[in-house]
Amino acid sequence: MAKNILIVTGSEYSDAVYQAFYDTKKLGHKLYLLSDGSFEPKPEVFEKHFRYDLRKTKETLEYMKNKPEKFDAITIKTSEWLTPLVALLAKQYGCIGNEPIVAFNCRSKYHMRKCLEKGNVPIPKFKLCKNYEELINGIREIKTPCVAKPVGGNASYGTFMIKDEEDIKTLKENYENSIKFLKEKAIDSDVFAFNEEEMDLIGVDGHVDMVTDYLVEEFMDGHEISVDALVQNGESHILGTEDQVRMDPPYFVQLAARLPYVCSDEEQAKIKKLIELTIKAMKIKNSATHTEIIFTSQGPKIVEIGCRIGGDNLHDDMLNLTGYNLMFESIMIALGKKRIYEVKNKGHKVLKYIIPKNKGTIKKLYIPDELQHDPNNFNIEILLDVGDKVALPPEKFDYVGYISGSGETPEEAEKNTDEALKKIEIIIE
Repeated sequence: MAKNILIVTGSEYSDAVYQAFYDTKKLGHKLYLLSDGSFEPKPEVFEKHFRYDLRKTKETLEYMKNKPEKFDAITIKTSEWLTPLVALLAKQYGCIGNEPIVAFNCRSKYHMRKCLEKGNVPIPKFKLCKNYEELINGIREIKTPCVAKPVGGNASYGTFMIKDEEDIKTLKENYENSIKFLKEKAIDSDVFAFNEEEMDLIGVDGHVDMVTDYLVEEFMDGHEISVDALVQNGESHILGTEDQVRMDPPYFVQLAARLPYVCSDEEQAKIKKLIELTIKAMKIKNSATHTEIIFTSQGPKIVEIGCRIGGDNLHDDMLNLTGYNLMFESIMIALGKKRIYEVKNKGHKVLKYIIPKNKGTIKKLYIPDELQHDPNNFNIEILLDVGDKVALPPEKFDYVGYISGSGETPEEAEKNTDEALKKIEIIIE
């Protein structure tokens, strides 16, 4: 029987994601799109495109309630900030999904920590701080080295390390610059605060400001990975594990990623057990998940978990390596179709971010046409353009884009990506 499926997004999709939509339509289903209106989707994919300011959660729910269309399934790809809205919409239409409070708890790093703590999941010590004075007190309580991170930040925006007492001297400047950057993001991008009424609607116990409230956490020194898993009826299936490379402290912007993460069967079993424990503690029932783990000297600890597909090129890279389209799988889970997975990787992927080396304005951005058609490079994504201003942390946490390269071995994938990066010319003055 044909079903009406609502896709929610804050950004345009890749060809691989559109393929998931085409495959869904071939099954006889109808697709609808709810977006912030920032892009025009490919023609003849969606029956209707609903546009609204998705930062206004309660208003969006009312807007959709007044539409004549009814939906049988609602899902999302990567937009972390929209996961609570997706859960609320699923509840509004009686669809399969996570509870709204579960999605919010994944969205708020503070509430996430509380859930994981209650579920005996290994995490760093933490303290919620609502202003600069509380931040200072939090650092004294957690002790240095520690990390300050915004409750609702994405992509390590506004996150920085306090190594020792010397860093306290520049703490106020780092904190104020980060807050300024986050407030700018709250206006034009994917960091925003739920208002009091919306948090009550979700059922939040202990309101927070997603933009200006901070967590102080003990510093976790160790190797970091991310894990993408699909959850159906509370049962998790790992589809991919990715090796992550970040800036040296005091900042934590991601520099590169390697897929799949190469490790022993014993280590993979530990990862699986920790993912299952984390998903149970967060009460995630039906969605994709993206989890970050650091292997500390005390053992692996959870950095965070989101109830959505991993960002940037992770979706397409995993499709290329495993044959599984996570967008299609998310739609099938939302429809209640029983899924069975047998994951085998075919090759390796390396993704490297194009990070500004200095503050200024982009004067030149040149990417040779041959790179777009080179079979060694699966994808190049450029997010900025000539004339855009960029800066380094803590003033801003910019990256120009990223490139993902392929290889039969990890070394070959790294080599191909590095050689492609050398051909990209960027001048910032």
